[in-house]
Amino acid sequence: MSLGSQVKIILIETTNSGNIGSALRAMKTMGFSELVLVNPKNFPSDEALAMSANASDLLDAVKVVTSLDEALEDINFVVATSSRMRRVPWPCESLEEASPKIIKYSDTSKVAIMFGREDRGLTNNELQRSNLHLSIPANPEYPVLNLAMSVQVVCYQLYLDKILETEASQAHLWDVPMAKSNHINNLINHFINVAEQLEVYNKGNPRQIGARIKRLFTRVGLDEMEVNFLRGFLSSIEKKIEE
Repeated sequence: MSLGSQVKIILIETTNSGNIGSALRAMKTMGFSELVLVNPKNFPSDEALAMSANASDLLDAVKVVTSLDEALEDINFVVATSSRMRRVPWPCESLEEASPKIIKYSDTSKVAIMFGREDRGLTNNELQRSNLHLSIPANPEYPVLNLAMSVQVVCYQLYLDKILETEASQAHLWDVPMAKSNHINNLINHFINVAEQLEVYNKGNPRQIGARIKRLFTRVGLDEMEVNFLRGFLSSIEKKIEE
């Protein structure tokens, strides 16, 4: 499987449709073709078509969805682009550090790279759906990149690292498939619900325990069997609570 077919680019609530066309040009240049738009303001549009230029053949394949859950439905590993640190630290790597990891996961799993809104990026909830935050090093006095530029830089680094590999990639072998993002999210919600029933956690906790629980489960890298076991374990606890 090619890197381009295993890595999905997700743009969330894009305002300028020209950025969509420019992002497609950037993607095609580096061998990527799968673009998903979450609630774009204006698509399809003449501006997107014009800016896509010779990548206009990819426009018909763009998938438009109404929620992030839909966009991540078949995804195992989620990368979120972020330009600043958050209150609850998350695993965060520079593009150069993250690129080999993304390539490694793409050998056997489906990867998504999320880009946020032009004016304010990704929300905290969206960032917390990711396994890893990715930053693009830039001039600290003006660390500003246009959305399509960001897509270009990320796709370029991935393309470069892939073609510069001098040895065959070592497959990320595992005995069962890695868990899909939505399955892990369901596990997180189940865990928090049980914790609330046991009165060991409440949503008003000042130390951001909810976010830390999400970080724990997304950081570990669970497979489908592990998720199913933990869901069954939590269900057994719920039955004991009801007795």
